[in-house]
Amino acid sequence: MPEQMKRLPTIDWSKLKILIVDDQRTAAVLLKSLLKNIGIHTTNIDMAFSYEEAIRYCQNNHYQLLLTDYHLNKALNGNELTTLLRQKKLLSSDCGILVLSGDHSREVILTTLSIEPDSFLSKPITISGLKQKLEEICNDCAQRKPIYAALENNDIPLAIRIAKQQLSEYGHHHKVEGLLLDLLIEQKDWEQVKRLTRLLITQNPTHKISLVDARISHHEGDINTAIHKLQQLVARSPLYVDAYDFLSLYQEENKQYHDALSSAKQALNYTPSVTHRVLLVAQLAANLNDSESLIKAGKVLASHLPIIDVSWVTRLAEFTAIFEQLYFAQTSHRLQRQLIQQLKGIHQLAINRLLPIQQPFLTLYGQITLARFSLANDQPLKAKRRLMVSLSAHFDAIAKLPSVILIEILPALFHLGEAQLIFDIYQVFKQRDRIDGHSQNRLTELKKNTTSINSIQALMIDLKEAKMLLEQDHIADLVTLQHYNDIISRYPLCSEAHLGRLQSLYQLNLYDQDKIKESIKAINMMPLPSVLTEWRNNIFQCLLIKMTKTQHNITIDPYLRRYHSKNTVTTFIS
Repeated sequence: MPEQMKRLPTIDWSKLKILIVDDQRTAAVLLKSLLKNIGIHTTNIDMAFSYEEAIRYCQNNHYQLLLTDYHLNKALNGNELTTLLRQKKLLSSDCGILVLSGDHSREVILTTLSIEPDSFLSKPITISGLKQKLEEICNDCAQRKPIYAALENNDIPLAIRIAKQQLSEYGHHHKVEGLLLDLLIEQKDWEQVKRLTRLLITQNPTHKISLVDARISHHEGDINTAIHKLQQLVARSPLYVDAYDFLSLYQEENKQYHDALSSAKQALNYTPSVTHRVLLVAQLAANLNDSESLIKAGKVLASHLPIIDVSWVTRLAEFTAIFEQLYFAQTSHRLQRQLIQQLKGIHQLAINRLLPIQQPFLTLYGQITLARFSLANDQPLKAKRRLMVSLSAHFDAIAKLPSVILIEILPALFHLGEAQLIFDIYQVFKQRDRIDGHSQNRLTELKKNTTSINSIQALMIDLKEAKMLLEQDHIADLVTLQHYNDIISRYPLCSEAHLGRLQSLYQLNLYDQDKIKESIKAINMMPLPSVLTEWRNNIFQCLLIKMTKTQHNITIDPYLRRYHSKNTVTTFIS
């Protein structure tokens, strides 16, 4: 590097556009006055007192700096807000992030650092301390701005060249050096990674450089050395949480499963709000059949769900998939029941964490999960009732449900043969151009099950043909009845097939008590989509009227009696 380094341009405080986010109005006003004393025009300072307000401001303004309090309210924090604004691209890549907090706890500081803000500042705040932090942030952002501009254009080679040029012109900068190493690793240019790391270890050593040095050893196939280097790193710097992530990963790869779980737990202990660490602990625990560690991880997740957007349900679904792995590995029904009770406890913690508008979705998701367990325990009717009851509030608004909930419902609906709901969900996915990673993986797995897919396609064709036969002049024949019986033999709880069979029996004046009772049981005591509900009301009313007139004293009367008061007009009464 040259001896005479270039200097970054002087900061023009008067031109900075800043957003303050703090749910305490007095704290926000005080911070604004400090910024004014630094030289920032008050007309360039906006204040948001809620995350909703912050989103609206960012939708309509371009900010150079975001100053957010960590504790916004009991449900949300500044980290979650920052993550959401980045995801929605409401903050430019060169916007500096400063997180402020009066909480000096290790958890708050380390969790904040996990989202990679530009800086963290503990309260109480002084003018000199604030100005120094803002100068550092503005200089960092100015230096990284051209690199991020190249990345936004998906030009990684250009970003690498710019990063090298910045280091050459301005000297050592640990964030630019770390970014350059990450880009080189992404490009799999390990020779350059190795040369740069060797140079920086002697000239500008940081925790990041030591971590990359361990990754080089792993890349070269020396996993034991990589593990040893990481163990030395966490011994020197026990709060450098990223090192535990890689240590756990390498230990698992090296079949040191208990050590891997221990390292993952340490990282989670430092940063309980970081969901990928919760899920790693849960997965390692499930692999070791360690139910206690898995349940503890689930409780941590429930207490720290990222509720600022829909991702909370995706994280919960990912945890549930891991939980199911452990659940189905148990050979004791008693242990399975105990695990179910623990899962219900986790869901209750999540309910307490969620906003009121989100809670119904968790209730729905919980019932879907329990329905899957009922199917696995050979209780299909119980599973169907759970699904229908929980879905009933959404029958006419399926398109408003998150993708992760819809994809979790589909396997159960496939098993039960609920063609109408399967079709409705299929139409929703046809219209969606964005699906979260977990749902996409589940959808891919489902599509790979060609036997199940082909069976459902055949079911839909058979139901359509049978309904056409049934509606021809409103006269059923034995062929139509057999058609429905064949469908029921494949899908014993298919609602449309049982409705069709009941109508066929009615129109043929056949009173097969066993079949009528079986069909009523399959569709009774549960909500159905509106079209099927109307069909059910009609056929139940017609059956009751006809049986009353013909004095068929059969034992299914109680199932129909509640429909007696309905004066339903039908299109198929003979």
